[in-house]
Amino acid sequence: MENNTYITITARQRDDAGEEAVTRSRAAGNYCEKNGSVYVLYEENPEDGGPVTRNMIKWKSPILELTRRGSVSTRMVFETGKEYLADYATSCGCLKMGILTHSLEAFRRDGFLEIRAEYSLTSDGIPFSHCRLLIRTHIPSQPGVA
Repeated sequence: MENNTYITITARQRDDAGEEAVTRSRAAGNYCEKNGSVYVLYEENPEDGGPVTRNMIKWKSPILELTRRGSVSTRMVFETGKEYLADYATSCGCLKMGILTHSLEAFRRDGFLEIRAEYSLTSDGIPFSHCRLLIRTHIPSQPGVA
C-alpha cells in the first residue's frame, strides 16, 4: 500500500583538493513497505524546466539502493565494506564509477526513517571523492506500518 510522504536528502561531496559541495532537496513522494523492504518513490523537477527525474529509494538492511531515471540515470548500491560499480548516464555521456561504502545505518524515530551513508566514489578502484548522504522521510501513519 502506498502513502503520501515527503523526503529530504542532503548530500555532501568532498574532492581530493578538499573542496566540499553540499546539495539539499525536498520532495513529495510515496512510501511503501513490502516484503521487508522500504520503498520511497519521488520525482525531481529541475528549475530550468528540463525533464523530470524519477527516483526510487529501496532500503532492506543491510543494503540501500538508489535508482534514478531521467536526464540522469543510474542505479547506486550501498553496502558497508563493499564496492559496487555504477553507470552514471547523462546527456553528455556515461561515466563508470565505483561506490565503496564505509558506513550505512538506518533509524526509525519520531515518525521518520533516517538513512545515513558514508562512501567514496572511485575510478579504477582509486577514490576521487568522499561523500556523506542523509535521507530523511516521513513514515505515514498507518496501522501495521511502524
